[in-house]
Amino acid sequence: MSPSELDSILETLLLERGLPSSEVEDFLHPDYKKLHDPLLLPDMEKARDRVIRAMRDKEHIMVFSDYDADGIPGAVVFSDFFHRADYDKVSFYIPHRHDEGFGLNCDAIDAAAEKGATLLITIDCGIADLHEVEYANEKGIEVIITDHHLPVQADGRELLPKAFAIVDHKRKDSTYPFPELCGAAVGFKLIQAVLMKERFGIKEGMEKWSLDMVGIATLSDMVPLVGENRIFAKYGLDVLKKSPRPGLASLFKKLNMDQAHISEDDIAFMITPRINAASRMGKPEDAFRLLSTRSPLEAEKLALHLEKINNERKGVVAGLVKEAKAHLATRQDLPKVIVIGNPEWRPSLLGLVANTLVEEYSRPVFVWGRDGDGVLKGSCRSYNGYHLHDLMSGAAECFIEYGGHAGAGGFSLTLENVSRLEKELSKAIELLEEGESKKETKGIALNLAHIGERLWDTIDKLSPFGTGNPKPIFHIDAEVKSAKNFGKTGDHLEVILRSPGGRDVKAISFFTTLDSIGVPLDPGNSVAVTAHLEKSYFRNRPELRLRIIDIIGA
Repeated sequence: MSPSELDSILETLLLERGLPSSEVEDFLHPDYKKLHDPLLLPDMEKARDRVIRAMRDKEHIMVFSDYDADGIPGAVVFSDFFHRADYDKVSFYIPHRHDEGFGLNCDAIDAAAEKGATLLITIDCGIADLHEVEYANEKGIEVIITDHHLPVQADGRELLPKAFAIVDHKRKDSTYPFPELCGAAVGFKLIQAVLMKERFGIKEGMEKWSLDMVGIATLSDMVPLVGENRIFAKYGLDVLKKSPRPGLASLFKKLNMDQAHISEDDIAFMITPRINAASRMGKPEDAFRLLSTRSPLEAEKLALHLEKINNERKGVVAGLVKEAKAHLATRQDLPKVIVIGNPEWRPSLLGLVANTLVEEYSRPVFVWGRDGDGVLKGSCRSYNGYHLHDLMSGAAECFIEYGGHAGAGGFSLTLENVSRLEKELSKAIELLEEGESKKETKGIALNLAHIGERLWDTIDKLSPFGTGNPKPIFHIDAEVKSAKNFGKTGDHLEVILRSPGGRDVKAISFFTTLDSIGVPLDPGNSVAVTAHLEKSYFRNRPELRLRIIDIIGA
């Protein structure tokens, strides 16, 4: 492709993202130095000074984090900090997903009191834990909350816990310039603030080595990859490519991943599921230990363990998806929002089920089950730009509680409201459509002969991709040269496309087969392909290829 054609494609892709011209340069060239001052966050100065005082006075500090792929990396960021500061009067508590549930709890506070802790720092949780913070105060433990979730609302008022400091940019009184940080990033900001005032013997810039964890959390938590999140994701991937962590090295080796070419897809499809498997199928501490250990031997054992329980998780999820699809197959017309569940389903796995159903049915999906206390809880995933919080707000009367981000969320509800939830959500999505809150990406027509390194270099300027910064979509007319199923069980599809100029390009689709694709792929057939362009480094061999979104007869 000519330079002018490449410039035209880049301009089109930037326009699709709705970027003002004043923001294009920062988008294309994320700069760590342009992160906002952490002291702009609410209560940050108070939180910073309290941490410094605790460390100077040798107080015992407990770090309490959520159990997911945002909270656990966030806890590792603090583990890194205290280790570099040679501060050992610290302990970490990650709640058991099934036994303790989300958020701060009184058992954890009792454990902190038994250890003699006088300061508790939360990561990725705490903003809604009014009673638990009060309990900590009664125990003589001061609490610093670092969170990115919305505070509790009651009668139009914001109810905040009576914590020593609440560092959360979702507070109504926050004037922080960027409102979409993940939990680990907020925690990292606290450490930044501390180091700006007191280094504790830590060399200048050493905290940047923890950006691998912030990057994993940012990419895992489905926050929009714009503004500061784009900086954290970009620098996080850069650090991941050279991170010395034994746990990551063992995981990369186990998964045959080339560390030097780690991508956002590798995080989303390989790393994040294994972090989350620890809490869904076992103990979340195992993922924390894997990422924080400095022992190669321990790292090897933990990587093997996480791979084992992740495979167990895959089997359970596959069974749930099969059951859900069988139920949906009995329905004549599916609504604009799917709601499906079973009291026997385990809530911790339902986000994964929702992901699969969104891909299958191309619409938002809400999946519910019942936890050990008999409460109906579920997970939801969005599709094509619908903001889940807006969607759930439109059916708020159906929920006991709900929350989350644009692309992913959670909820609880009563059995009485299960039957009406689907109808109310479908009404809500129609209102969102009328308000034009959904953006469509049209895609770019492309000649197969245009696919090459120069095009890839142009597209890569927009990476990393994710929520708020979707992968570019291309439309390509081509001729089928060959097609086959591949993989250990033959459940993936590979199509070799041939253009009139004779250039062959591989196109793949995972969990699709010749029988299920719905279009004949005989050699010589003309097809219209909608796809992303990607670069694979499987077995350390770089290969440009298309990832099929849709394929029809031309």
